Amino acid sequence: METLSLYELNRLIRITLREGMPDTYWVQTELSEVREAYNGHCYIELVQKAERGNTLLAKARGTIWANIYKMLKPYFENETGQAFTAGIKVLLQVSVEFHEQYGMSLTVHDIDPTYTLGDMARRRREILMQLEDEGVLTLNKELPMPVLPQRLLERRGMETSATSYRATLMDLSSIPSFSRL
Repeated sequence: METLSLYELNRLIRITLREGMPDTYWVQTELSEVREAYNGHCYIELVQKAERGNTLLAKARGTIWANIYKMLKPYFENETGQAFTAGIKVLLQVSVEFHEQYGMSLTVHDIDPTYTLGDMARRRREILMQLEDEGVLTLNKELPMPVLPQRLLERRGMETSATSYRATLMDLSSIPSFSRL
C-alpha cells in the first residue's frame, strides 16, 4: 500500500485540477461575504442556495486580485447602480485554483452586470406580484397627503396630487432652500 503525505496528496490534486480544468468558467452564484483587504485584493465567499428555501447547496472561496478589482468594482457598480456587496447574485468568470496549504479557491477574472440587473428585475416583479396578491400594492395611493408638505408645495406654486407626491419631493430636495424650511 502506497502512502502519501498530506502535502503530496494536495500537490497531486493541484496538478490534476490544473490539467483537467485549465480554462475559465462563467459561474452563477450569490455573494455571501465580500471583504476588501488593505492591499486592494477582495476576498469573497460564494454560495448557491436551493431555489425554494435557504438550503445551502454549494460554497467556495474566491479571490479578486487588486489589479482586477480596481476595475471590476466600479464597472459593476456603474452598470447596475448597486454596491458590490454580500447578498447579490452575480455571474463571474473564474478559474479554479488549488494550493497545497490553502485548498481550493476560485480566482475571479470578470463579471457580467447584466445578469445581476436581470435578477434585480425578476426580484422586483416577484415583490410587486406578492404585494398585488396581498392587496397592499396601491394602499399608499389611498392615503391623504400630509398637510405640511401640501402647504410647502402650494407656497412654491407646484401642482400636488397623491401620485406625484414622491416625484415632487424628489424635485424639491434638489432646491437648496427646501432643506432650510
